[in-house]
Amino acid sequence: MQNTNLPPIEFWNARARIAPHIRITPLELSLSLSQKFNHEIYLKLENWQITGSFKIRGAFNKLLTLSEEEKRRGVITASAGNHGLGVAHACKILDLAGKIIVPVNASPAKVKALQNYKVELIQAGRDYDEAEEFARQIQVEQGLTFVHGFSDPQIIAGQGTIALEILEALPEAGTIVVPIGGGGLISGVALAAKAIKSKIKIVGVQSEASPAMYNSLRAGKPVETPIDDTIADGLAGRFVTELNLQIIQKWVDDVLLVSETAIKEAMRLILEHEHILIEGSAAVGLAALLENKIVTSGKTVVVLTGRNIDSRNFSNRFYRIFA
Repeated sequence: MQNTNLPPIEFWNARARIAPHIRITPLELSLSLSQKFNHEIYLKLENWQITGSFKIRGAFNKLLTLSEEEKRRGVITASAGNHGLGVAHACKILDLAGKIIVPVNASPAKVKALQNYKVELIQAGRDYDEAEEFARQIQVEQGLTFVHGFSDPQIIAGQGTIALEILEALPEAGTIVVPIGGGGLISGVALAAKAIKSKIKIVGVQSEASPAMYNSLRAGKPVETPIDDTIADGLAGRFVTELNLQIIQKWVDDVLLVSETAIKEAMRLILEHEHILIEGSAAVGLAALLENKIVTSGKTVVVLTGRNIDSRNFSNRFYRIFA
């Protein structure tokens, strides 16, 4: 059993460390959603974060805690896109050499954004897991420092700074709803939030098309899970790790699955009523509310994790909802 307790001070240390490099994103009451669900719904707008996603928090915290020798060797990571953007941006600011490995089916919008940075970008593998396997091979061959997208205490601590901001802005929050891919974000949010408010409810949400964490929780161990076609590409992965699984087992109150139809409807609602464009991965929390899968406790915060949706994905798969 791995240690699933990060000391609470790690989250405050991470916050101080990354503060010069990130935005404190807004936490806004949604009047339209609150009226729809007859319950106060707040949106944590991480889609307004630098690079368009929360991932920059963990990336900066990890890179800022590397030793001088690790920095000198340069870093490598595997990513579906948003973590890679966070690492690329942090490398730019900290003047580090970086390699980013993304799968061949990565979102064209995220690939195009990565091309704006002076990192070596390689597309390899049919999905995230194969891209990570390729990145690990290069790490060994070239002696680089690997920066994992979610299974790393410093990454988790960085992502958990979101919970500190939520509870400072809304101490009476009763439920936080968080998307789950590999589980780094919800691990950090759950650990940090419950260090402040032990009774707060943390709910994780995945797409039915990529339920690796959901299946692993029910099996009691990491299990390989096939991926179907999903608009929530940033959450897609066949495997989870022991570290994140054990944190979620201990600290997360529930993990739910939502349909692709509900995810697209959630994207539509956010655009129509809040005038905010989010990617599918960011919409799963609202999708769970739409499917009446969440029993809320107190004021509910839904974390909108990113905005990096491909325009062709939007027009081909999502715009039809408005027709």
